[in-house]
Amino acid sequence: MAKTMEITITIKNENGEPITSSTSEREVPYIEEIETQGFRSAFHELETAVLEGRKEASEKAVSEYLGVISQKKR
Repeated sequence: MAKTMEITITIKNENGEPITSSTSEREVPYIEEIETQGFRSAFHELETAVLEGRKEASEKAVSEYLGVISQKKR
């Protein structure tokens, strides 16, 4: 039984208002899975989910932010 991890990146202006926001969801192992798979395997699964989720969310946020910037420069 896996649990869901959510990573959200929000870029805000100087007033604290969001300019862009991006979210990535990944499944992470639950405690029973750690007990059955073993710590190393479950930790690897968790670490991979975190790294992939962070990469996806940051790429989306930066891409959207660059789009916003390019529209303002025109």
